[in-house]
Amino acid sequence: MPQKRNSKAFGLYQSILILTDVEVHAKRDLATIKTFGPKDVRIFTSGAAAVDHIAEHGADLIFCDSSLSDMTGVKFTQIVNQNMSGRPMPIIMVTLENRKDHVLDSIAAGCIGYILRPYSLDTFEKYLILANQLDSYPEIEEMELREAQDMVARGDFDDAIEAFEELISEQDEAQKYYDMGCRYMAEGKYGKAIVSFKKAVKINDLFAEAYKGLAEAYKERGDLESFKEYMKRAADVHAQFDRLEETRALFIEILKFDADTPNPFNSLGVKLRKQGDYPGAIHAYAQALELTPEDENIHFNMAKALYFMGKLEPASAKVEAALRMNPDFAEAHKLYQRIHGKPWVPTKGDAAKPRVLPEGAKRSAKDLGP
Repeated sequence: MPQKRNSKAFGLYQSILILTDVEVHAKRDLATIKTFGPKDVRIFTSGAAAVDHIAEHGADLIFCDSSLSDMTGVKFTQIVNQNMSGRPMPIIMVTLENRKDHVLDSIAAGCIGYILRPYSLDTFEKYLILANQLDSYPEIEEMELREAQDMVARGDFDDAIEAFEELISEQDEAQKYYDMGCRYMAEGKYGKAIVSFKKAVKINDLFAEAYKGLAEAYKERGDLESFKEYMKRAADVHAQFDRLEETRALFIEILKFDADTPNPFNSLGVKLRKQGDYPGAIHAYAQALELTPEDENIHFNMAKALYFMGKLEPASAKVEAALRMNPDFAEAHKLYQRIHGKPWVPTKGDAAKPRVLPEGAKRSAKDLGP
């Protein structure tokens, strides 16, 4: 196969890995990749061997089949992206699998592209270019973020606030790419869907840092109300992407200035439950309990989501936990009655007393909507 020296993809990558346990796939992928002039191409049938190679030598790009000799392609992607330091490794899934759940698993694991076999040379070329663009997509924004952070360090708070607000003004871009990804998923255009979702996530990563920087600038300027508002927004972004430790750190910082601040994972759970995403809501509530485990409203909210899923036994356990924490919880009594057809009666010896909150604080939001 002759080299495509005039292609925009030619020479973009120095080191490329091919992972597959199917010999014919390896030969086809190798021939295709060599068309675009990389200096070094390695083939691995074992995910473990590839991980060892990456740890020692790195790689610019990885093409991974859905099946390897010792693990699935999705599992390999998870291992690489969870355990390798630095920026996520660019991995493109090249596979015969066209099931939607496999595509979603690949997205969740961290793949940046999805190519269905058999593929054309033009398709492969397009993904080489897209992968390069996706990896460098937020570079200008990242530079602007660093400059704004430097302004805060120098004490140029007004200029920093203006710079952060300019970054945040582009927030609609993330929603645009997310919506685009959903449309591509519905149309079965999985590769384009992944590219769109990845762009949305990268932009949102910037938003979390921009919100945090904006909060710090307002704090230094003495505007604590704006500081709390933007710290909450940063926490909400981290909660949306299931980053427990980052959310916990921001939540604790906000609590120092505002004991009334809502648990960001609880807020996310209520939103997801109302959208009909019960598994997502339950996961969010579980994360919320990591932050505030003695909050009866979160136990109640989780019970409600479980009830709507028809999981009556775990729903009962959660609503009982809420009632033990607060025996005067009227909505929890109603839910218990609905589940069991009889009122809740405290167990003998149960020292059920309402949780005492710090002065001026309120309990988390109850999910009272239909």
